[in-house]
Amino acid sequence: MIKLKCKEYLAVILPITLILFFSPMIAHSDTYSNTIISTNNSPYDVSVQYQIRDASKNLVCVVESTKISYFDSIVTREYLDSHPSHTTIEQNNDLVNYVLINDSWRQGEGDSFLSALKLMLEDYERGKLFSLFFATTNGCAVEPGDFVTVYWKVFYT
Repeated sequence: MIKLKCKEYLAVILPITLILFFSPMIAHSDTYSNTIISTNNSPYDVSVQYQIRDASKNLVCVVESTKISYFDSIVTREYLDSHPSHTTIEQNNDLVNYVLINDSWRQGEGDSFLSALKLMLEDYERGKLFSLFFATTNGCAVEPGDFVTVYWKVFYT
């Protein structure tokens, strides 16, 4: 009786396993590329600064970086063009777009070192999460309860 059930399970599990194992894994793709590109080769000039304050609001750390990549997507441009802080300024006798994005959160349990930041956008119309920018920094120690404030400065034409 037990041998029969084992053979029945094997007859079902083995084909499913083989199908899943040999089927190619295809990532979902739509009309928006999600290719990450260094901002050295992009239309965006981006810098990031983050500040960490402890639970008593004392400044613990300030970190800046220009080692930033962006995700090649039309959503990035749409987001920047419609951002509430979007403005046009003159820079080297040219008009450029400028957006200051402020993000903040209270650090929870988990990581104790902050060295990589990602700016994400939840697009309710498309029902997706989009990555906009990714920054690497020298990093700083964080503890649960610390308050992190991130400033993304984006210039583009």
